[in-house]
Amino acid sequence: MDSITHSTGTITPDIIDGYRGSREARTLTHTVLGKQSPDITLRRAGLRSGRLSLVFGAEGDARAAEEVLALPQVLTLVPDDRTTLNMTFVVAGGSIDTTLDDVTRDAWIVDVPFQEVLL
Repeated sequence: MDSITHSTGTITPDIIDGYRGSREARTLTHTVLGKQSPDITLRRAGLRSGRLSLVFGAEGDARAAEEVLALPQVLTLVPDDRTTLNMTFVVAGGSIDTTLDDVTRDAWIVDVPFQEVLL
């Protein structure tokens, strides 16, 4: 089962319904007048950032997750079957959105922005 651990416990969504991650390319290019090729400063790409969509079958569980995700803390994502998504992260770079699923009108979706961090 997918889980997100935090300072006082664990969030366990029914499913991670969405993941969108990207890494900022940090290599710099410098145009030099009279030179065909730019000068470059090679730099490693940044850590992942993006959004996670967490689905909960109960409104109370979604609300509790939203409250935990709103706290200033470091969290750890431990997906059950997608090991490439393992990461330590903070909530940053946007808003935490909670919506009632349009199709089922029963499930709740908590969409959260993340920034991966290294400890």
